[in-house]
Amino acid sequence: EIDIFEKNYAEKMRTLNDARILAPRPATLTYINNNIGQQIGQGEKVAVISDLSHFKVDAEIADSYGDRVSPGAHAKVRLGKTQLDGHVSSVTPLSKNGVISFTIMLDDDDNQRLRSGLRTDVFVMCDIKDEVVRIANAPFFKGPGVYDLFVESSDGELEKRQVKLGDSNYEYVEVVSGLKKGERVVVSDMSNFAKSERLKLNK
Repeated sequence: EIDIFEKNYAEKMRTLNDARILAPRPATLTYINNNIGQQIGQGEKVAVISDLSHFKVDAEIADSYGDRVSPGAHAKVRLGKTQLDGHVSSVTPLSKNGVISFTIMLDDDDNQRLRSGLRTDVFVMCDIKDEVVRIANAPFFKGPGVYDLFVESSDGELEKRQVKLGDSNYEYVEVVSGLKKGERVVVSDMSNFAKSERLKLNK
């Protein structure tokens, strides 16, 4: 009876040791399946550990712009007023639900503002243009096309003018035609004056 007991005890201890989950490296536990009594099959996720001392950014972009994102491209990640530089390390070759996923490796991947699960704005540099006229990027800009913008005239008034805009980054929008270098243009919301052709400018 003692032999049978010791064999049963050894078997249960072996089962208990096999059930222990050890982290393969120093990390922080960020998820655990806390459904007590639930049967866990082979390969099912029971916990997630993360190295919170270094971060990478997983980003998405509409697949219509997929040809503009390539490994090695310079990228900026904006966290409020903080901007972090990085580069695109990999791009998913398949489109899922109309978007393509890619990964950004940061130059400063241990910045104190980075958090797991934090949502950020990501800007990828896909082209460089020299000697272009540009205006500030503002909420009015919805993409390349023709816009009715109010431009300051020589007599101190604002006149509506059709301006063709091209590519943009997070700070500026390219002016293809309709504006000359040095002209002042209104980039704030002017929807209340959509039917006006000229406005008097009070300084």
